[in-house]
Amino acid sequence: MKIVVAGAGEVGFNLIENLSREDLDISVIDIDAEVLDRLKQEFGVKTDYSNIIDSRYISPSYLSDADLFLAITNSDETNMIACKLASEAGAQKTICRIRQIDLSATNRQFSLKSLGIDWVINPVSLVADELIRIVLTPNIVDSHEFLNGDIMLTGYRMTEYSRIIGRKIGDLEKSMSKSQIQIVIFQRKNISFIPHRDDVIKYGDIIYFIYRSKDFVTLRKVLGYAQKQAKTKRIFINGGGNIGLCLAERLEKWNQDVKVIEQDLARSYQIAEKLQKSLVLNFDGTDLDQLKAEGIENADFFIAVTDNEQINLTSSLLACEQGVERTICLVQQPELIQIISQNTPISLGISPRIISARYLVQFIQGTNVSSYFSLVNSQLEVLEVHLGPQARCLNAALREINLPENVRVGIIKRSSEYLQPDANSKLKSGDIILLILHRFDRGKALEFFS
Repeated sequence: MKIVVAGAGEVGFNLIENLSREDLDISVIDIDAEVLDRLKQEFGVKTDYSNIIDSRYISPSYLSDADLFLAITNSDETNMIACKLASEAGAQKTICRIRQIDLSATNRQFSLKSLGIDWVINPVSLVADELIRIVLTPNIVDSHEFLNGDIMLTGYRMTEYSRIIGRKIGDLEKSMSKSQIQIVIFQRKNISFIPHRDDVIKYGDIIYFIYRSKDFVTLRKVLGYAQKQAKTKRIFINGGGNIGLCLAERLEKWNQDVKVIEQDLARSYQIAEKLQKSLVLNFDGTDLDQLKAEGIENADFFIAVTDNEQINLTSSLLACEQGVERTICLVQQPELIQIISQNTPISLGISPRIISARYLVQFIQGTNVSSYFSLVNSQLEVLEVHLGPQARCLNAALREINLPENVRVGIIKRSSEYLQPDANSKLKSGDIILLILHRFDRGKALEFFS
């Protein structure tokens, strides 16, 4: 598969780092020679020091055989022009990173096609979606939708509120069998693994569940988190930039109690005009006296999403000291996420780079893989795989398929039914399955299902 990536900034670099692990023909275009040299040295990708909207670069000879073109520079306009030119030059599919320009009109799909854009990625929207899920479902650390939202993969941190600490996986899954809720991944400290039936759940573990969306309330009750979710949350957002504004607007729709802190006076007035219910506060989010005056000690969430990583870390730590139960810190360096979770009182670190790169990676998984999820700082992945009539796995019991040890078949969708497989289950053409696997086993595993 030939992939051309235009833009080696924060999102581009992290994406290329992920893609470099795959057997792909990758070319990267940027006007930063130093970054290109680093990419070439570290990941062995092809590089081109060019302006991506220069007609001398965007030529049929260069892109006619490209399977995927990604325009992910920091300029919406540049990305849109590049996708148009790349599409006309022969690129099969294009992805465009757009952050500011509104493409939400009713004829959006027609507009995109006319611009040569097949898919749009909006990092602001992706981060806001992630934060909404975290706020509305306490103790969640990660989530992903499969099968058009019918199936959810959700990771929960085990806290003092959890009712399942000390229980074996096998016993717990047996008690949840009617709801088809499965435990598929464990994270204990910095180690991720596919659990066995005899593994025991401990305080601090992060447990990933696969379940029908309609069973969400059932799962919350099993965990003991249902009551915590029901109440309205008091939320402080430090940073009234694009992410902060987008998050506040969405939280308003869920009738949450929101206060937005923005240091820039002019920006404060701008976002105050756009928000309907939220209170906009004009001061420095690291000013402890001001935070106390606004009742920070009564907050359920403190979410720091300014453009300054150090301010986000500092303000989050101040909120922790004041007793805020859940603090979330936006960081640009993905390496900080693990440090935050293990060495600070901050509840969670999130990175737009990781969220965006993880979203983009799904587009290169293969024609029969329609959705993809990977854990942060882990080699474990979950894939939504569609089985065709030529798949090697058909009509054989799962126990008879010589799958690698670290590969598990999760829920099977057959027509309108959802089935929980066991060792004797047989797969049929047209089935859609969820595969939980180690990245190094992906190639071998997909040989059976492709």
